Amino acid sequence: MHVAKKKDNKEKAESISWFARLRKKSRISIYDIDSFEMKRYFLLSPWNIFIGTLFFIILIVTGTWFTIAYSPLRQSIPGYPKIAETEKLKRQQIENIKLLEELQKKEQITYQYNKTLLDILNEDLPDEFSTADSLMPLDSSVLNNLNFDISEQDSLLRKKVAEKEKYGFSLTSKQKNSISDNISGVYFFTPLNGEVIEIFDPKKGVFGIQINAPNDEAVKSTLDGTVIHTDWSSSNGHVIHVQHAHNLVSVYKHNSYLLKNQGDIVKSGEPIAIVGSNNANSKNIGLVFELWYNGIALDPKQFVNF
Repeated sequence: MHVAKKKDNKEKAESISWFARLRKKSRISIYDIDSFEMKRYFLLSPWNIFIGTLFFIILIVTGTWFTIAYSPLRQSIPGYPKIAETEKLKRQQIENIKLLEELQKKEQITYQYNKTLLDILNEDLPDEFSTADSLMPLDSSVLNNLNFDISEQDSLLRKKVAEKEKYGFSLTSKQKNSISDNISGVYFFTPLNGEVIEIFDPKKGVFGIQINAPNDEAVKSTLDGTVIHTDWSSSNGHVIHVQHAHNLVSVYKHNSYLLKNQGDIVKSGEPIAIVGSNNANSKNIGLVFELWYNGIALDPKQFVNF
């Protein structure tokens, strides 16, 4: 009977699964070596030992990784870039970006300069002067640092241009046919940008155009010349007349203040007056601009781009 019972226990133990045996707990006791008194005990299974060991390994690996990744110890890894080298590379990258931007600006300026020079040599009106919107915004500091060496060919070109008409720019063929050849090579500077609200009509006694512009805008001389007359009236405000070469006279009316006096020498594009009315009852708005050639009134819109 005892043998049969022992056999049954053996068969029962073999019937237990592998996972169940893995989870089966064992008691580990700790005794005092002198008194053999049990101090404490632990209930452990192979599964608990496996999980604890795995967790401990993960904790060690994670801690090691964080220690190396976020501490100066990473500098000791062979092939890892040093902090000083990394900062040097960053500074070099920033300097390269700035240098590239400067080169791009210089390239734009050089292209614009060469294109304008070719247009002048071909006796065409440069594109830059056809409309104000076509002008490329340039950095004045970069422009001032450009150094265009003057070659022998450039000196000859300058001498050739100087021997031509004083203002050196040619008008279009359509404009050349509409006026005397004596002023076909004159380039007129725009005195004031704005909308033309009254057109040239000599039959109605209108010998110029009226340009709508806000008060306190600067009025510029359309050509080099000499101030030959200044005046003021309640209807025209401050008026200034400028005598130019080729027997041209430009007249600027409806100004609130004059910057030049009679007899002053002015340059093309130089401010000579401030547009506006200092009469509170005046309804005139904007600049009245007249252009006279040999005593004959010309339509300014044929020569100036407003």
